[in-house]
Amino acid sequence: MRERLAAVDLLRGLVMVLMVVDHAREYSAGPGLVSDPMDLAATSPLLFVLRWCSHFCAPVFAFLMGVSAHWSASRKPTSEAARHFALRGLLLIVLEFTVIDWSWNFYPAWPRKFSQVIAALGVAQIAIAMAVRFPRRAALLTGAAIMGLHNLASPVHFAAGTVQHYLWSFLLQKNVLPLGAGFEVRTTYPVLPVAGIALCGFGLAGWLFGGEPGRRLRWLGGGLTALFVVLRASNLYGDPSLFQTQDAFIRSAMSFLNATKYPISLQFALMTLGPALMALGLLVRHTPRWEALLVLGRVPLFFYAAHLYALHAAAITAAWLLGFPASSFDFAHRFGGIPAGFGYPLWLTPWLAIGITALLHPLCRWYAGVRGHGRYRLLAYL
Repeated sequence: MRERLAAVDLLRGLVMVLMVVDHAREYSAGPGLVSDPMDLAATSPLLFVLRWCSHFCAPVFAFLMGVSAHWSASRKPTSEAARHFALRGLLLIVLEFTVIDWSWNFYPAWPRKFSQVIAALGVAQIAIAMAVRFPRRAALLTGAAIMGLHNLASPVHFAAGTVQHYLWSFLLQKNVLPLGAGFEVRTTYPVLPVAGIALCGFGLAGWLFGGEPGRRLRWLGGGLTALFVVLRASNLYGDPSLFQTQDAFIRSAMSFLNATKYPISLQFALMTLGPALMALGLLVRHTPRWEALLVLGRVPLFFYAAHLYALHAAAITAAWLLGFPASSFDFAHRFGGIPAGFGYPLWLTPWLAIGITALLHPLCRWYAGVRGHGRYRLLAYL
């Protein structure tokens, strides 16, 4: 079991590093000024690849969260496990709209709030809290049904301002919703597909990691990847954004890989989870002792929040060192407060990500030790 836990932590740490690269890219031309990296009419191959690599983060993290929840639930009474997952889910939702939200803008009164991946994972934890009372097969069937069928509901819309519109936006559509008093929320990560993926991980964990886990993971991952190729090439089902042949091979390849992330489509989930499970199958069989990635994988929420603040602070510091006047740092009226015109070459983003990760590694190692002692009860939920 120790090797299996290490393999999961290692994969989780790896996708966290890919996430840092993507978030570092956000500051290459300032928050809100970067054109859509997935827009084939405007993006470059380098920008597309840097963004596409980060696509693995949310689905892999949701699936592994389900796997970890299965292991945790197997060591606790059902009622205790359900209470733990429900409380953790509520805490994640609160953190999304406070600690995580503030990391992006450094201005708590910013009028637009973002319902992103941490809130979606919080809802997924609550879903697992309900599923833990039923056979694991029920969780798997529910999660698979959500992921397999939710694209049928893509054309469904409700009138703006109605209760149905608000509920549907949080569940399955990316929208901006007025909250009153000048505030609004953008449902960047609709929660239903994320919960479906987490339930699949919860329901599959016992089978995947029993018997010959390496072989089972590789076969399942290969099957999911093959299914993605078939569905994407045929445009049969599973994504509202269709694959279209372009005037150059590289552009055609980009179109093929340009599955819909918001909300996570069936094709997007297959495209990311398939290769990730094959990689996990290899890691279970031969787990490298990459201590740096293992540490990040053990404290992912802490590292997630810390790297957002570190990247934002680094961008502000760099702008100040480059001589931008104090008047250009406007946190109340410019998202993130980054001066207009600040940026750096795109090719620097991986190096910035490596630097931030190395800077935070000792802090994460310290936090992992504190959390492991079990002295502070609240840390069990983080």
